[in-house]
Order: sequence, then C-alpha cells, then structure tokens
Amino acid sequence: MKNYYILKTYCSKIFLLGSGDFWYENKVIGDDKRILYRMYSCALFFIYGFMTVLEIMAALMGEFPTDEKRDSVTFAVSHAIVMFKIISVVFQKELVKTLNRKMVTICEHYEEQALMSEKYRIMKINVIVYFLIVYGSAACFVFEGLRKLFDGSHFVTVVTYYPDYEDNSMFANSVRILATVILFLMLMNMIVCVDSFTMVYLIMYKYKFITLRHYFENLSVTIDKLNTPGNEEVVAKMLTDGLVEGVEMHSKLLRLSKDIDKAFGTVMALQLCQSSGSAVSLLLQIALSDQLTFVASLKIVFFVMALFFLLGLFLCNAGEITYQAAQLSDAIFYSGWHVCRPRHSSRHVRKIVLLAIMQAQQPLVMKAFKMLELTYGTFILVVRATYSVFALFYAQDK
Repeated sequence: MKNYYILKTYCSKIFLLGSGDFWYENKVIGDDKRILYRMYSCALFFIYGFMTVLEIMAALMGEFPTDEKRDSVTFAVSHAIVMFKIISVVFQKELVKTLNRKMVTICEHYEEQALMSEKYRIMKINVIVYFLIVYGSAACFVFEGLRKLFDGSHFVTVVTYYPDYEDNSMFANSVRILATVILFLMLMNMIVCVDSFTMVYLIMYKYKFITLRHYFENLSVTIDKLNTPGNEEVVAKMLTDGLVEGVEMHSKLLRLSKDIDKAFGTVMALQLCQSSGSAVSLLLQIALSDQLTFVASLKIVFFVMALFFLLGLFLCNAGEITYQAAQLSDAIFYSGWHVCRPRHSSRHVRKIVLLAIMQAQQPLVMKAFKMLELTYGTFILVVRATYSVFALFYAQDK
C-alpha cells in the first residue's frame, strides 16, 4: 500500500467528518470552501464545543452524585484536551497539505512492496486496536447508563450542566441521549482526524528511513556486481550519482521532522499530559471507591488503556524513528565507495560519503514543543511517574 493511497483515504475520511480538505491536490477529495460544507463543519464544531462547555460547567458548578461528579470531571478534562488537539491540527491544514505531498514523493521510487505491505499491516492493526479500546470504553459508559435506568434512575453517559440530576422529563432524557450520540461522533473525529492520523504519520516517517537504508544497501550490492576490471569509470559515476541522490533524500527527511513537529507536536504533548494526569485520577477512582460496579470499573480500565496505548504508539514510534535514522550511517559507510580505486572514485566521492555519515550520526530525536523528547525512555518515565503519583495519593487517602 503506497503512501499516496493511505493518506488520500485518510484525508477523504477527515473531509467527511467535517474537519476540512487536507489533501494537497486541489478539489480531488472535495471543496471545503463551499458554503454548505462550511456550515456543516461549523455546526459540528459548535456542537462539540458547546457540549464540552456544558461538561466543564457540570464539573465546576453542577450538583450530582459522587459517581456522576467524577465522570463530569473526567469528561470535562478529556474533551477539552480533545478539542484543543483537533483545533491544533485544523489550524495547521496548509502545512499538513505540504506534508502529505512530501510524505508521498520523498523516496517514492525506492519503496519496496513487501516493506509497504508490512507498514500498512502495522498501521491497520494499531488503528483497529485503538478504535476498539476507545469505543469499548464508550460502550461501557452506555451500559452503565442503561443499568442506572433499569435501577430506577435515568440514562446518562456524558454528564452535562443541563439537565439537572433530578430532571427526568422526556426533554431532559432526550438531551442525555443526544449527548451520547454527539460523544460517539466526537470520538470518531478524534480517532480519525487527530490520534490515528498522527500515529500514521510517525509510522510512515519511520519507514521512510528504513526505505532509505535499503536504498544504500542495494546500492552497495549493485556496485559489487558491476565492479569488474575495465568497468571502473562506470562504477565510479554510478556510485557518485547514487550517493548524491541518497544524501538529498536524507536531507529532505531530516527537514521533514521539523514540519511534523510543528503540525502534530501539540497533539503529542497534550496526549502526554492527558495520559499521565487523567490516569492518576481514574486509577484512584478504582482504588478508593467501594461502590463501583463491574461495568463502571471496566469503563475506567478501558479509558486508561486507551490513554496509555495511544501514548505508547506516539512515543515508541517516535523512538523507533530515532533508532532507524541512526542505522543510516553504517549503510552509507558500506555503500560501496571502498571498492572503487582512488584514481576513479576520486576525493569527491569520499568527501560525499564523509559528509553523509557525519549528517547521519547526528541523533534525530522527535520532540513536542521543542522540549519534550519523544522516546522509549520518556514512555517508561511517564508510566513510572504516573504509578508513583497514584501510589502517593493512595497512601495519603488510606
């Protein structure tokens, strides 16, 4: 599966969900400047924003039972962060369009079918698992709301400032059901337009470095085969041209990291804060409450799993980018320059190799806000810190 097909499919889904046209080819997917589409997009974002404001008001001023009050705080914080993440990507739409074009064209002619199939399979598994975890958590909130309804209370998933807890009128229940529908739509927008889109970009970027490494390895094999007596001039020219093209692709990939950071850095930084902060609150709910039902516990577990699964996808794939980029120096060194005789390879070839190796040995570390390093170590650090804070609060409450 080529990057063109993957990104175009993603952009078409994003367009349908009202976040705009992110594709770099004009009006191939749709025209987000049409009045009807703008009305549709504004209506969706107004509904998401209005519901989030009602959730924040419920958390700050609402009078609800303990379990609904906890849910109101959880939803208010999480959905506010979700709105910030969506808006941060939408505001970078023109940059993402440029990124889509670069992600498609850089190293395009050297992408191997087997490697692209492997990449697509990994993306598909990660997206499906994340989708199931997120909607598994949402389904648990729905089941818990139905349980309350059958127990003589009212159906509720998203806790908003209106309706009041005591209001069981038909209109109030209709508002609660509508809020649930909006929640599922908002989660779909979050998964497709922000979270999995960012994850797909990190995986694509990682496989660009793998493709470039294979390019240098294949160049070495070709040079070895052609390096026969009387063929030195041809080999030297092919090696020079191949090294120059490889170095150019490497330089473009390195510049691409800054654009990815600018487009998706806010998303990854907010996810890091959300995963660590919300997880402590959710784990404390399970540990300190003796009135949680099985479904209520399950919805919290799914919520925490979704937070850390996404954070793991971001940080581990970013760490893998650092690792794959570091492998290029060896591939460049063994690209075949040493088999050329000095009088044919000349100092020019050796200078290209030296500069390319020096460039590849500079560590490429993905960062959010140009401060937070996105690595394996950061993921382990966040998990440990989250557990330490949870253990501290749990010990104090005990």
